[in-house]
Amino acid sequence: MPLVTADLAALPRPGTDSTPAALVAVAHELGRVHDTFAFTPAAPDGDGWVALSAVTEAQVGAWLDRLTAAAGGHRTVAASYLVLRLTGSVATPLMAAYLLQGRGLPIDDEHAAVRLDGEQFDRLALPAGAVEVGPDDPVRDSRDVTGRPGPVPLDHDALAELIAVRLHTVLTPVIEAATRLARYSRANMWSAVADRLAGPAVLAANLGGLDPHECWRRTHGVVDRLAALGAPVRRRPRLLEIPWTGGTAVSTVKGTCCLKYLEQDLHPRDAAQRPQEFCGGCPYVGDDVRADRRRAALESPTH
Repeated sequence: MPLVTADLAALPRPGTDSTPAALVAVAHELGRVHDTFAFTPAAPDGDGWVALSAVTEAQVGAWLDRLTAAAGGHRTVAASYLVLRLTGSVATPLMAAYLLQGRGLPIDDEHAAVRLDGEQFDRLALPAGAVEVGPDDPVRDSRDVTGRPGPVPLDHDALAELIAVRLHTVLTPVIEAATRLARYSRANMWSAVADRLAGPAVLAANLGGLDPHECWRRTHGVVDRLAALGAPVRRRPRLLEIPWTGGTAVSTVKGTCCLKYLEQDLHPRDAAQRPQEFCGGCPYVGDDVRADRRRAALESPTH
């Protein structure tokens, strides 16, 4: 159950800004930081959109069929990609709003939707719902057009709890259906969700000038709450620090492999000799190789 109503018709509640302009403002601010943080604060328009509250097993099956064909017939790879890509589409704006702005987004609103374009979920639409306000949000001191005080802020723990509940609400039906339709376990998929939350945490820290360790702590707090809700997270991502001439960069290492290597008919043991054919955050790739690769990119004149 969502902790705070996401009904625009409802009266304003403590900790929320339920004006449509609030979603537009958040979307605009996040999009200025990075395009992957952006979402559409309007009703979906065009083909490929599916309401997150209306995802059925048949819809998950259709997504899996499309991704399986693109992954050379590997249905477990398709299940891995489905969870990673859907989580990325939903959780990237959600985590960016939480970490950069101290706000909560209504991803569990009945009108929230995602779009699958080809093999990628490329957009999240949030046309309605309330934006929760955290302790660092300047709107907490604002007044509306009538002169009434703005919403009372929620604390960081309450926001983290709300984010976890919403992620669990949105992703559980998809993961349960994918478990039945593909030979891929709940534990692997929920661990992949944890991995996918780490990317926007590091990106938000790097682009927003935030303390990466604090962003990491708050992100792990969301994962802790997902686990408390029953998500069987068995492995978690970890933070990797990479010294270079410009300072110290941070990156992430996944706790769970995405199985991409199966598309190239490789095995985990091949990561030692052919790391370039594995993902940059793959847990099978050694940290020294990973750090060298990232450092070279940072030191490049085109960086």
